[in-house]
Amino acid sequence: MTLEDNIAVRRRRWGLDRCNLLRGLPATLLEHIARHSTELNLEEGDALFFKNDSSDFLAFVIHGRIYKLLYGPDGQELIVDTIESGETVDETPLLDNHSHTFTAVAYSPTRVLLLSRRHFPSLTADPAVIERAHASLCMRLRQAVESLETMCLHRLESRLARYLLSLMRSQTRPREDSFEVALPPTQSILAAMVNASRPKLNAQLQTWHRSGLVSRKRNILRINDIDQFRCKAYLGRDAEKPHARARSTAARHSA
Repeated sequence: MTLEDNIAVRRRRWGLDRCNLLRGLPATLLEHIARHSTELNLEEGDALFFKNDSSDFLAFVIHGRIYKLLYGPDGQELIVDTIESGETVDETPLLDNHSHTFTAVAYSPTRVLLLSRRHFPSLTADPAVIERAHASLCMRLRQAVESLETMCLHRLESRLARYLLSLMRSQTRPREDSFEVALPPTQSILAAMVNASRPKLNAQLQTWHRSGLVSRKRNILRINDIDQFRCKAYLGRDAEKPHARARSTAARHSA
């Protein structure tokens, strides 16, 4: 290998060290991936792959963000998941060779490393890799079921409030009686996150703003009454009550 090749391998290796799927694995395995992976730089709006494309590579996000997208018959977008730096776009190729079930699009300048299927055996031979892949897919399945419940069974106000609360938990810490959330860069993205049209999304935000529940400065949304906002998200009910009912039902059947 040339000096330039060695520098490229070291750069890829540094990026792989930060990936959740690979963290702490043997150095020889990381070196194998670094030597056989290829680097791809995506601009905002570029597709990494489309739904029903063959899953012939594994993609590690080194920098940037990728959204998992589904498209409706009229072209409407639904963002079903967000892949951040240090995450794998889809672990499924490690476990089967079915086609992709979503479209992956970069929504900011994004750098990914691609490992083709012919280099998978070194990964799949390591039990830790398979265990982590299963754990990640189980987590995504739980999130998908929760998202399905929200999208199908709750009105827009509740869907939007729940999504913003999830952003708040991941982005910020509460300060006194106010909470701030960094919104996605465009309303189109936010609308696709909660399965709503832009006019309806904007109308809901304006309703909250007029009531004083929220205030906004650029892309920062401040929640002025967190308790009332949580009531909007969960329809004024204790989120634990459905679980309690489920346990009671199970207990009756097992008695």
